[in-house]
Amino acid sequence: MSADLHDLPRSLDHALSRPAAGEVVALLGAPEVRAAALRGFAGLRVDEGTAPTAEIGLLCARPHFFPWLDLTENLAFALPKASPFEREGLIANVLVRVGLAAQATQRPGALSPEELLRLAIARLLLVRPRLLLIDEPFAGLDTEARARLAAFLPELYTQGRPAVVIAIGSVEDALRLADRILVLPQQPGPVAFSLDNLLARPREEGSVGFVALRRELRRALDKEGRHAAPEVEAAA
Repeated sequence: MSADLHDLPRSLDHALSRPAAGEVVALLGAPEVRAAALRGFAGLRVDEGTAPTAEIGLLCARPHFFPWLDLTENLAFALPKASPFEREGLIANVLVRVGLAAQATQRPGALSPEELLRLAIARLLLVRPRLLLIDEPFAGLDTEARARLAAFLPELYTQGRPAVVIAIGSVEDALRLADRILVLPQQPGPVAFSLDNLLARPREEGSVGFVALRRELRRALDKEGRHAAPEVEAAA
C-alpha cells in the first residue's frame, strides 16, 4: 500500500480502490483516525449525524432526528418525491422491518439508543444511498443489543447494493460484517494492512477460519503499536 493519510480523502480512496457496489469495507485503527477517514469519504463531520442523501448515507451511534415529530413524520423527510399514499405505505413497511411499528406515533425521545439506531436504519432503507458510511454503530450497546442491531445491517447491504465503509473498533465485528478490512496507521503514512475476508456468511466466531483471520488482524494491529478497541485489548 502506498496511500498516505496526510491526504485522507484521496489516499483512502486509492487504498480502497474505490469500493464496488455491494462491497463492505471495514476500517480498523485509532478512533480519531477512523473518524477522519469517514470525514474524508463523506466530506462532512461524521459526529454531527447529518441526514442521508441519495448519494451518501450515514449511520452513526447517535443519529439525529426532529425531536418534535413522531417516527412516521421523521421518516417522511426521506421520501420527498413520493405521493402521500406511497409514502404512507413505504414508511409503514419499513417500520415493520426494523421492529418499530408499535412506536410509529412516538417521538424519538421516547426510544432507547438501540431503537434510535433501528430508526436510522429505517431511514437509510428508504433513501437507498449509493455510498453508505457507518461510524461505530455498536458504541454504548450491550452484547444482546449489538447482536440484535447486527441482524438488521445486512438489509442495508443487500437493498440497492451500496458501497459500504464501516469505521469500527472491534476486530470481531469487522470480521463478521466486512468483505475487506483495512488497518489504518496511527500516524500519517502508508495504510498498514489490508485483509480480504472470504469467509462464508454467517460467520461464526469460533470457526477455524474466523480465528485465523482474527489472529492475523491482531498481529497487524500490534505491529502498529496499538489495539483497535478496548474489547480487543482485553481479548489479546
